[in-house]
Amino acid sequence: MNQRALHYYEFGPFRLNATERLLQRGAELVPLTPKVFDTLLVLVENSGHVLDKNELMRQLWPDSFVEESSLTQNISLLRRALSDVESAVNYIETIPKRGYRFVADVRERDELTNGNGAVKVNQEYLNEQLDPISLVPPAARKIAQSQNRSRLKLYLTIFAGCLVAAALGAFAYWLRHKNTAESFVPHSVAVLPFKTIGTNGESDLLGLGMADALIIKLSRLDQLTVLPTSSVFRFTNRDKDAVAIGRELGVEGVLDGTVQRDGDWVRVTAQLIRLKDGKTVWSGKFDERYGSIFTLQDSISEQLSTSLRPQVAQSEAKIKSTHPTDNTEAYHGYLTGLYFWNRRTRENLPKAIQHLEQSVALDPNFAEAWAILADCYYLSSREEYGISTPEEGSNRARVAVTKALELDDTLAEAHTVNAGIKLADRQLDEAENEFRRALELNPNYAIAHVRYAYHLYFRLNLNDALFHMRRAQQLDPVSAITNGALAGMLYSARDFDGCIAYSKRALELEPGSVGARLNLGEAYVQKRMFNEAHAAFDKVRDQNPRYVHWEKAYAYGLAGRREDALRSIAEAVKHDRQGRRNHFNYAQVYAAMGERDKALAEMEQMNAGQFMMAPVKYDPCFDPLRDDERFKEFLKRHGIQ
Repeated sequence: MNQRALHYYEFGPFRLNATERLLQRGAELVPLTPKVFDTLLVLVENSGHVLDKNELMRQLWPDSFVEESSLTQNISLLRRALSDVESAVNYIETIPKRGYRFVADVRERDELTNGNGAVKVNQEYLNEQLDPISLVPPAARKIAQSQNRSRLKLYLTIFAGCLVAAALGAFAYWLRHKNTAESFVPHSVAVLPFKTIGTNGESDLLGLGMADALIIKLSRLDQLTVLPTSSVFRFTNRDKDAVAIGRELGVEGVLDGTVQRDGDWVRVTAQLIRLKDGKTVWSGKFDERYGSIFTLQDSISEQLSTSLRPQVAQSEAKIKSTHPTDNTEAYHGYLTGLYFWNRRTRENLPKAIQHLEQSVALDPNFAEAWAILADCYYLSSREEYGISTPEEGSNRARVAVTKALELDDTLAEAHTVNAGIKLADRQLDEAENEFRRALELNPNYAIAHVRYAYHLYFRLNLNDALFHMRRAQQLDPVSAITNGALAGMLYSARDFDGCIAYSKRALELEPGSVGARLNLGEAYVQKRMFNEAHAAFDKVRDQNPRYVHWEKAYAYGLAGRREDALRSIAEAVKHDRQGRRNHFNYAQVYAAMGERDKALAEMEQMNAGQFMMAPVKYDPCFDPLRDDERFKEFLKRHGIQ
């Protein structure tokens, strides 16, 4: 056999074969995707030198436009592949705002070989057992078809051999970690949006869809908390590695992966990472036609659930292969709608409605799409969104949620919307039943906990309301909604420091959150930090001027600035579209100014319904009146204990 020159780079326990594009740790192959291998090779060839991110991307993707997150993903995968537990070496140094540097001591050498490599492939077995064409990705297959038959045979044989070598390396890796995976039984897991390789743009949400489907399936496992899609959707285009995100989310394990689509084919890789030490304890690679994307989701969820909970056979029945739709276009519309629904802003909610309406038009039996569409309609009538009137929003939500429940009565999302509609119709007992049903179906549905907490609050049960609001924040810790909602509930419980902390957290996540800004200002008022309070209110004056002027009037009243309080009341009245006297707000401001007679007179004229009594009982703004016998009599008369 002819001799061949091989070019090597050696560092630590690794040997990089640049000629045959292999990476070994001792006698074991380390499986790397081609682009990750290219990234390593460029770094090693420039060892000790800083490589600018733009230069790296030009070398790795010379003829393509890709986002910086693709490079970040490759670096993250490399760091995991090169992780050396014994010496805790970090071979790749990040240079902030510049790029990366390979810092290991690299030795370069050339060797001659007679063709007998470290990894041997039985060619006879290969010819009998494997169809090489079936192993070639579609992109490579298209290139190969343009070559002559002799070159095709050569390329396919080499490529198949590389795949077998990679498979052997992956199997060796699995053997090394098999015991670890079996002993790793996390109580909490975050499924991150899979990184979509080879495509760019907001509309390509295949990776988010993969995560959402796995979240739904894995959340049915007993004794396992899986963070909801609303907790992870913001990481669709992420610049952090999976370990950092997992620690931010406060979970014990993270499922991360990639999705690569080429024509009718999809390749998915997935790995479960243990946060305690950053080690991969389970991994898998799957190839399927795009039309069978649900088969991929089934395979991943079944294998992962077996790895997570091998001892609980009863959970396996819950991970049954049920698909929300067989229409891939309807599914894509649902994913896009889900993405915009999770963002929850006045600009994004109409986009969610548009895509979800298209989804149910393509597949009228798509229950999940109907459920999220119903929630969008329900939210559209809220004052903070102002997309539709309360009557229009409720009517459209009612139709959509009825359709969803007719198709699938086990959707927690649908029962949560239905509970909200019952509340709007003042059917409190029916709403209670719907909330309980939603949480029975999915105890990890954070939105259900948030809305149930509000329901309990208005039923004068602040302790239980706090419990569910805290649970929502635990389930969805990086959501501006859950943090802001908990801040508001803590305000009613007079934990003003807690209110300030969670309001600030919500504003870090969503600087435009009006509710969080108002909560922050209200807590500052109660702590007599009036300058900070007015600064907070002024930042959202344009978004909700009527409410802000009432807040400022109360703050001025409490500070003893009566004339300023009266001027703010006049400004609030100017912006009141309803034209009716707001007895509730007048009562609060008069109470702040110490004018008890006027405050109590306003209270007597209030519409003392169920939704007004909870704030009277809990809102600190009424504290100046609580020692007045007339106020106590008012509470007693309206059944407030």
